[in-house]
Amino acid sequence: MAHEIIILVENLDASRYFYREVLQVGPVILDSNSAVVFGLAPGLVLVLERCAGGYMEHASGAVRFALECADIEALAERMKKDGGTLSDPFERLGRTCCRGCDPEGNPFLVIRKP
Repeated sequence: MAHEIIILVENLDASRYFYREVLQVGPVILDSNSAVVFGLAPGLVLVLERCAGGYMEHASGAVRFALECADIEALAERMKKDGGTLSDPFERLGRTCCRGCDPEGNPFLVIRKP
């Protein structure tokens, strides 16, 4: 069974760079002017899909995604270079986490990899 996480974005170029270089989510499987697909795990991909709809309010959306990260401090530094930030660490379900947002305001959770 295949699964997709689809994130609608207006600026595909900025989002492509952020997910590939800053978050380093995984290898690019497909890269076009309308979508970028990253392989996350067998049967699971992350899709950035261009959507020009000005009605999107990313930060107030009811959905967010979480990803594990072995080096949250290095991620925080990469984000800082691009003008982003991670929240202070907090505990969630017994694991250390931080919150962040992509360049379009889509929220995500970073979980420290054990």
